Amino acid sequence: MFVFDTSTIIVLQELGCVDLIDSIRRQCNVKIIIPQAVKNEFLRSGSQIDIQSNDIVEISTEVDVHAVDVPQSLGEGERHAIAIAYAISKSNSESVALVITDDLRARRTCKKMGIKVLGTLGLIEFAKRYGVITKEEALNLLKRIPSTSLHITQEVLEEVRSKIISQ
Repeated sequence: MFVFDTSTIIVLQELGCVDLIDSIRRQCNVKIIIPQAVKNEFLRSGSQIDIQSNDIVEISTEVDVHAVDVPQSLGEGERHAIAIAYAISKSNSESVALVITDDLRARRTCKKMGIKVLGTLGLIEFAKRYGVITKEEALNLLKRIPSTSLHITQEVLEEVRSKIISQ
């Protein structure tokens, strides 16, 4: 299961490939969860989550975020994504929920809580590894990352590029 935060969806929209989320869902049989809080963040900003199969993607609200000890200093979307992933992982030992976020504080919180986490670069690498996109498509997306709102070092970008080339 992939539980999305706002940050990665924004970067995917900037890259013009937000449909990658649904492609991963369909081709890899990965359950996608977009918390209502994330959807609300988009609505408050005057935009929407531009996923073609939004009716298939689950919008999850059933987890009591306050029951999970997530720092209040994080944004609402990050807190909900982390709480949902944590609750899913703890309630069922066979289910693994990954938080998909580029927010550094949220990523650190996930690691402290034992929650697996991926960001935009990891999602692109995942999509390439499982045949959702080609090597060329992945490398093209990576080349366009500097033009997005994602703050990433050239060193990290090059590391992911090398992994994709060697796959």
